[in-house]
Amino acid sequence: MRLLEDFIKYKFDSKGLKKETLDLYSGDIKDFQEFLSKDLLDVTREGILKYVEYLKNNYQPNSILRKISTLKTFYKYLLEKRMIDDNPTDGIVIEKAPEKELEILEFWEINNILDSCNKDSKGLRDRLVIKLLVETNLSINDILKIRLSDLELFSYAFIFNEDKGEKIKISEELSAELELYVKETRDKLLAVRSNLVFPGFSRQAFRARFISVGKKCGIEREITPNMLRNTLKTMVKYNDESNEEQFLLDLKEKYFKIGIGDD
Repeated sequence: MRLLEDFIKYKFDSKGLKKETLDLYSGDIKDFQEFLSKDLLDVTREGILKYVEYLKNNYQPNSILRKISTLKTFYKYLLEKRMIDDNPTDGIVIEKAPEKELEILEFWEINNILDSCNKDSKGLRDRLVIKLLVETNLSINDILKIRLSDLELFSYAFIFNEDKGEKIKISEELSAELELYVKETRDKLLAVRSNLVFPGFSRQAFRARFISVGKKCGIEREITPNMLRNTLKTMVKYNDESNEEQFLLDLKEKYFKIGIGDD
């Protein structure tokens, strides 16, 4: 499908989008064409509306929003390239799904989870990953991508997020613990040489271990690692501070004072 291939190439060349994003674009447009069974250049506004109704009966609101957004981008491209005279997606609005309240962990729950981690090498690794998730607000995938060479370059004072190309300053306490882990514990878990700080550790493995530790410390409700990120995220969202960066620094200092991070 040359039309679609040209569009994907254009998005890659002009926006530098990731392969995962481009694959979503491609899949969304292919799904749309399969539904209509006609040339993409011959689509009308009525055809788009029929597709919206189909999506409402088969997909979640966020997926519908993304698929229609893809079509809007695609037909805007076709219009700019003068392949069509009118954009069939003009005037079509999809309401966003209501924002769900973020599920968080209380500080005392996080502290109990940390205290319940095993004292062996894997337990020390788990504790460190949990603290990094809470303090940096990065995803577990981002944490598992942290490179040893970057830590050494920044003297363990910053975490480098490669995907966003940004440095995230961490507290002195966490910096010291991270350096200690690398120098005294990490090699005990190494199966092969690696530049990753947490080599061989997967998102699925951490999730399973995190849930297990939660049960071990008596937390009865269902918990997930994502709730660690939500803890700081929620507090930032509802704070009245005009300086969000300073608020985050103050909050991090508070959670160390109440015990998180202490042995």
